[in-house]
Amino acid sequence: MLLICSVTAQAEDKVVDRILVKVNDSIVTQYDLDQAMKPVYDKIKDRKLSAREQAQVRQLRSQAISKLVNDILIQQEIKRFSIDISEENMDKEIERVRNERGLTLEEFEKVVAKDGLTMEEFRARLKKLLEKQELIGHMVNSKVVVTDSEIQDEYNARKDDYSMGKMVELAIILLPPEVSPVEVRERITSGEMTFADAVAKYSVGPGKDSGGSIGELNWDDLADEWKSSLDGVAQGGVSSPLTIQGHQALLSPIKINDDRMVPLEDVRDDIYKELMEKKRETVFTDYFEKLKKSAVIIYMDDSLKPDNGVTQ
Repeated sequence: MLLICSVTAQAEDKVVDRILVKVNDSIVTQYDLDQAMKPVYDKIKDRKLSAREQAQVRQLRSQAISKLVNDILIQQEIKRFSIDISEENMDKEIERVRNERGLTLEEFEKVVAKDGLTMEEFRARLKKLLEKQELIGHMVNSKVVVTDSEIQDEYNARKDDYSMGKMVELAIILLPPEVSPVEVRERITSGEMTFADAVAKYSVGPGKDSGGSIGELNWDDLADEWKSSLDGVAQGGVSSPLTIQGHQALLSPIKINDDRMVPLEDVRDDIYKELMEKKRETVFTDYFEKLKKSAVIIYMDDSLKPDNGVTQ
């Protein structure tokens, strides 16, 4: 959830702090924009830009202005709903992130410092992030519902993603040197004894008390020699003899599933989270667009307006 963001350094040159945009009762200043654009300005310092590069800088500038306006609108909503993140909650979030990354507090502080932040600055940014998440939860989550039928529909629509391919449950007989695999195979195929009987009588391998079963395996994961010996063998049949771990051996496909799917219950939570996230984005986008339309946003210079030209 939490990402350690790079921070821009303080502006070295004194700038005229003129107002660029009025957002309800708040403002975006030249200083705000210069701070947001400082990483870009640092890269192009003392360079003569081509027409294309100048256009790119103008686009980045427009995007920076839009983000500053959006951030102000979000902060105004946070204030309107009296959302406040306590120091204790920030401590818990920092502890969660440290534990996730296996960092001590000292190591965490070094990571923060490497990003150019003091812990006070980091906590200030964290507070804004958590407040925004709280706002989204307050305004969006209560309006988002994911039903069981939607989860089932998504699962069905993504069968290729959840296909495990051909699966086979195998039983195995590892024979001692004095026992002929051909003779044992003939006794099984003739019906004189079952595969499980042969396992109990002859096998020196695993699963002797469970008919030689070694569980369900993905066909693609089997060794080529195993695949070759099982080629054309029906469920419940017996493979041709092969060598496994220095022993003559026989295999039996107890059960063959040509189109095994990952069970829905195994991926239900993941599908639920994905659908919730998509719905949250849709609802939040709609909520935020209405918020922008109802706000009084005045650009002091027409060149600062976003490309979509929305004017309040």
